[in-house]
Amino acid sequence: AYPDTFFTNLMKDAYKEWHEIEEMQGVELIKETGLLCFSEEKDNRFLNNVIKSFETSGSDHSVYRGRDFHEKFPYLKLEDSVYGCVDPSGGVLMADKGLRAIQDLAVSYGAKIIDGFDVQDIKSFQNFVQVSGNGGQVYTAQSVVLCPGPWAGELLGKVGVTLPLQPIKIPVYYWKVAPGKFLPHTFIFEQAGRHIWGLPPLEYEGLAKICLHDGPHIDPDHRDSVSTEDLKLFLENFIRTKFPGVEPTVSVEESCIYTVTPDENPVIDTVPGKENVIIAVGFSGTGFKLGPVTGKMLADMAMGIKTEQEVELLSIRRFLGGKSKL
Repeated sequence: AYPDTFFTNLMKDAYKEWHEIEEMQGVELIKETGLLCFSEEKDNRFLNNVIKSFETSGSDHSVYRGRDFHEKFPYLKLEDSVYGCVDPSGGVLMADKGLRAIQDLAVSYGAKIIDGFDVQDIKSFQNFVQVSGNGGQVYTAQSVVLCPGPWAGELLGKVGVTLPLQPIKIPVYYWKVAPGKFLPHTFIFEQAGRHIWGLPPLEYEGLAKICLHDGPHIDPDHRDSVSTEDLKLFLENFIRTKFPGVEPTVSVEESCIYTVTPDENPVIDTVPGKENVIIAVGFSGTGFKLGPVTGKMLADMAMGIKTEQEVELLSIRRFLGGKSKL
């Protein structure tokens, strides 16, 4: 569910690509659970935009309000002002299996995966690029695609780009749920500009994932040096109040990192003046599921089919103050 129709349609394309990968590799990567977005605010901007996006794109969805919502989702304890939108196509992408499937597919097409290569310099010339790293190793190609995640700041500096990217720590919590007393859907609860999201028990038996969509700013090389106890306490209170079928004590705690842009949209574009250097950064927590369609955009630019990002929402220009040449 996206509040912008562009991303709603992009996700439709991503689903098609993921299903094609499933067929090609003979694995199940997506668990279809449906997605529930809901809020207790009477006129929640995020939720209203999600509903509008579904209506504009013609996507299947259902809206529940007040008593209808309570009857549909009796395992939640919410105010009568609550309303929500169910996207039946929503689900969970199994990230570890998905990554393995993509890597195996890439290797079958001739790709070579090199781990532990420390990039020290990137040089862009008119018809080729050179990437040099540890041990004096140099790779030469017609183009290079950079997807450095939270380490983007230093790496992009090597190609003369500075973007407003902020790595943040996302504590990932798993909570014990009573059988039949939890949402069967993935969910996003939005209140006062804050997202709480969750997944039904899929990764650990009997444990649902419930997390915040925000966290503290960090240095990615020292992710766990920053405390997130305040976020855990916030979620404990939220669960105690809103989710009576969930024990408000964390059973398993993990961590991940988002790399966030000011508008929470990624940059998928060529570097100005270096059209053979292509970057994909700042996905703000939504990057993996969009991977196949992001890859197509990057491939088109890497092969020179397109010389820059045509979609302003994804362009580097919005942070560098430039305008499209198209």
